[in-house]
Amino acid sequence: MGEDKQRIVAILMLVAWILVLYWPVAGYEFIDMDDNLYLFNNPDICKGLTWKGISWAMQTFYTTNWHPLTWFSLLADYELYGMNANGYHVSSLLLHIFNTVLLFHVLRLMTGKTWECFGVAALFGVHPLNIESVAWIAERKNVLSTLFWILTLFAYVRYVKKPHWMRYLLTLTVFALGLTAKPMLVTLPVILLLLDYWPLGRISCLGNRAGSRAWDWKSLWPIVKEKIPFFLLTIPSVLITLHAAKIGGAIKSMDDLPLVMRTENAFISYVTYLKKMIWPLDLAIFYPYPTNIPLWQAAAAFCFLLSVTVLVVIKHKRYPNLVTGWFWYLITLLPVIGIIQVGYQAMANRYVYVPLIGIFMILTWGLSQVLQTLFSRWIYYALMTFLILIFSFSTWSQLPNWRNSAAAFDYALKVTKDNFIAQCGMGDVWQNSGIDQIARLYYQEALRIKPSYPEAHNNLAMILIKEGRIKEAEAEFRKAIMYKPNLVEAHNNLGAVLCSRRAYQEAADHFARALELMPGYVTAKENLDKIKNVHMQEAKRQ
Repeated sequence: MGEDKQRIVAILMLVAWILVLYWPVAGYEFIDMDDNLYLFNNPDICKGLTWKGISWAMQTFYTTNWHPLTWFSLLADYELYGMNANGYHVSSLLLHIFNTVLLFHVLRLMTGKTWECFGVAALFGVHPLNIESVAWIAERKNVLSTLFWILTLFAYVRYVKKPHWMRYLLTLTVFALGLTAKPMLVTLPVILLLLDYWPLGRISCLGNRAGSRAWDWKSLWPIVKEKIPFFLLTIPSVLITLHAAKIGGAIKSMDDLPLVMRTENAFISYVTYLKKMIWPLDLAIFYPYPTNIPLWQAAAAFCFLLSVTVLVVIKHKRYPNLVTGWFWYLITLLPVIGIIQVGYQAMANRYVYVPLIGIFMILTWGLSQVLQTLFSRWIYYALMTFLILIFSFSTWSQLPNWRNSAAAFDYALKVTKDNFIAQCGMGDVWQNSGIDQIARLYYQEALRIKPSYPEAHNNLAMILIKEGRIKEAEAEFRKAIMYKPNLVEAHNNLGAVLCSRRAYQEAADHFARALELMPGYVTAKENLDKIKNVHMQEAKRQ
């Protein structure tokens, strides 16, 4: 079979297999965690792809992020599907399929190896660690930014093969667009340097010129210099991201999580992701941060990472793919490994959507080199097929855990401990079903685990209001605002309670604050207008 036919067959196999494997997500619901913030509780999404919607997307730091391209994608989906979750899921699935096919094409363009590249793309396409990115609509930013990540690689390879300033500018432009989908691309300039080493072979003078082990800086400098504009683009992206997270109160202080604990958790997370890549069980929507980390675990993880790194460097001449694959994994995880902690999670499956590509490259090329040397190429094909089938079965079996909020949170509670996020999520499921007594138990358990969790205080207060326990509800709303001053719903809810006891001025302040945090919050605006009408009527009476 000719190379072109092989390429076409490989692409058709990837598309068909992933489409069949993931098609059940087309019937899944929204998840009442982040999907509510991005979509069904977000009034601004209803603006659609209008000038108002586009302007809002460009300016907003809502959800403690600045990612206008992601908002454009969701606004476009709203134009097509309204609030029908099925359509959003189909869009995310199509993006994942396109990412997989494009990854195959780019790797093949770099290496010329059809079936090794097919192996990497297939593992990427079917691995269960990537379910979260595909089946969770709020992670549209992940699949979308990865599309621009791979498009940047594609544009860069075309530039390398035929250098021209237009191709260079195109690469830079695609990279800049990707940063507006998710700042995860900030490490991409370093990855381009790794690809220059292998497989592009632009850094071939490493440690073997005239018996010397020194770098040939004269040859290396032009390659580094052409990456400078890419690095410069990452600076505003990082600053805007940190600013958005700070405004939203998402960045945890060193008092909450000391640097030592963050570093220990980072080492353990690096190893845990690899473990879950090999044995992908107990995959949860949220992994709570451990209350304490045994020093021996962190030390063992560090020693493992260091040992592998040293081995990779030692073997770099014989196995250059190890260098690119391993450092791809280490470097691309850096922005989300938790040294700068955003949110409550210790780790998240979605964070390895791009990093695991490096490990898949090591696995695929490593098996190819070893098995074809010792046995035959057919043994390699058989083993890769077996791995793809095993991971596909694992994805198929775990995909139903994402069919709705109840399934996602219930499974998280089964496979993790002290998961206050999942406890609160299950409370929301029961409260939305009108069964407040069970919901209360989940909220109380969430607060037992983490007394400072603001959303649980806010949601528990809503139950207290239904029971007529207004003073207790007010106290819970105030606790929610104390722990999270920018919790929009708590400001609006507290304002409503204050109105009920005629504390109009303080209520107006909270409604105004809610509108400041979310300008399109219709309920808060209506409540504030009611207070203004009350003042006007009182003024007329006087």
